[in-house]
Amino acid sequence: MNISELQNYMKLVKKSHEAFRDFITHLSEEILEWKIHEFTNSVSWIIQHIIQNQKWIADVILNKQAKRESSPVFDEKLTIDQLVTKYEKLVSYVEGNFSKLNDEILREFRNYKEYSMSVEDWLFEYIFHLNQHSGEISLIAKAWKRKERSIQD
Repeated sequence: MNISELQNYMKLVKKSHEAFRDFITHLSEEILEWKIHEFTNSVSWIIQHIIQNQKWIADVILNKQAKRESSPVFDEKLTIDQLVTKYEKLVSYVEGNFSKLNDEILREFRNYKEYSMSVEDWLFEYIFHLNQHSGEISLIAKAWKRKERSIQD
């Protein structure tokens, strides 16, 4: 049985969702409000940014005219459980709606401001955005752990 192109993307989306859920579930509560520098965002802010922008990218893919906030305000005082709950809502929304797509849609174009890309490219952007920020949080977590160790020495 051949797996369609869209099915391959959906497998990547699902694996990315599962990996990110597992990743944030294992973060320490103490790291959520920590910033690597005073001019950077906290881990909680980055996670909330991911959730908001993943929803926005999904809406572009689904051809829903979603408005993107240029300077969003996020609640900095969320717990891991609250962040996971918000993320689960996103995953349910995305996977439920993406399951209705078909292979023909991959070649269709979606526009947002100056961006005009095929749905396939938007799917790549969806996966890339999630994994890019996962890497960012991972680097912040490494710096945070080093900071914790240096305090103990």
